[in-house]
Amino acid sequence: MTLGARIRELRRARGFTQRALAGADLSESFISMVEHDKVRPSLESLRLLADRLDVPLSTLLEDRPHPAEAEAHLRHGDVLLRQHQFTSALEHYQAAQALAERTDDPRRRAEAHLGMGQALLGLRQFDLAESHLQQAETQAEPLGDSRLRALVAQACGLLAIRQRRFSAARTHLVQAITLIRQTTPPDRRLEAIILTNLGRVYINLTLPMQALECFEGARPLLEAAADPIGLAMLQVNSGMAYAQQQAFDDAAREFRQAAEFLLVQENLQLLGGVKRNLGMLLLDRGDAAAAEPLLRQSLTIARQLADDAGQAHTLTELARAVLSQGRVGEAEEAAEEARRLARHVKDPAEAALATMVLAAAAHRRQRLEEAGARYREAADAFWSLEMVKEAGEALRELGFVYLDAGREGEAAHAFAQAFTAQKTLAAAQR
Repeated sequence: MTLGARIRELRRARGFTQRALAGADLSESFISMVEHDKVRPSLESLRLLADRLDVPLSTLLEDRPHPAEAEAHLRHGDVLLRQHQFTSALEHYQAAQALAERTDDPRRRAEAHLGMGQALLGLRQFDLAESHLQQAETQAEPLGDSRLRALVAQACGLLAIRQRRFSAARTHLVQAITLIRQTTPPDRRLEAIILTNLGRVYINLTLPMQALECFEGARPLLEAAADPIGLAMLQVNSGMAYAQQQAFDDAAREFRQAAEFLLVQENLQLLGGVKRNLGMLLLDRGDAAAAEPLLRQSLTIARQLADDAGQAHTLTELARAVLSQGRVGEAEEAAEEARRLARHVKDPAEAALATMVLAAAAHRRQRLEEAGARYREAADAFWSLEMVKEAGEALRELGFVYLDAGREGEAAHAFAQAFTAQKTLAAAQR
């Protein structure tokens, strides 16, 4: 790598413009010429550049890349990852991985693969993400760094959550908790994050008591770390667990407190999610009329943010709400749009939930053939995603469609399959 290319790479890794690197002592055009190897800077200029790039002078004099180059790319990638700028983060992690290969640095190589896996997870490229996380796990194992291994295990857990493999996610996150508790000095904030994610897994496994235990364990750690956003999300997740227990007043309290805080913080994306959860809570309590305005507010926020996944989720719930109020055509429109968006963002679970609403709408219209086909489609999708509870619900509704069609034998078979799903779910909860 030429001197100019090295300076350009370091500058970009730190997020500097040429003007910022030039400062008051050098010109922007001079930096441009240096980066294109059109001029050779003096030793004094190199010292200035090394100081601003926060690297030893030797980094700009040696042919071999300095470890600080890979480190700079890793840390910049971390910042971009937190900002959900996944494509840019991926580019920095790729640069870090290439530099770590050249310097034969296994730790930074492991961190680079971890970062690439997380960025690809954000981009919903799950197969590629899994490949990089496996490489990160292999690289981190012999290093004896419990914190790094915990980070990798947590990322594997998050991937499994996105793939709706909740049993696998639980295994990864329990491993992550064990590892982070072995870290010296302890990283309590990371422990709280892992506990929160493990609680989310328990919610999806329909184990609300275990979820609440995780959230109660995370709460004092987040308070000690002065992490208000983490605490707000903890309230959202606690609300979901309370809702599963049908402790609706407790759930509403948690959701409302989180919404009030996020409104003050002007965190629109999280606020939209909380409003959706409040709407779902009211819908589950049978108050579709009160749920509808909250769901419409959530949908407006998701559209402002161009959040296709958020729009799909909210549209499905809005379709349920308006169908409950007898507006079948409006429900069908919302559910069709939800399914389109869910397929666009490659979310088969949300697409199947939207299909359930379309099936219910067809049943309302007495289009029994269509309703049966849609319930069967949804049930098959839920089984493939290990969503046993939802599969059972789809099969039960399919049984009622068959009864209305006078197909008693097929109805009995559908009800038997629904009962099998219920038994499978109960066994998984033990």
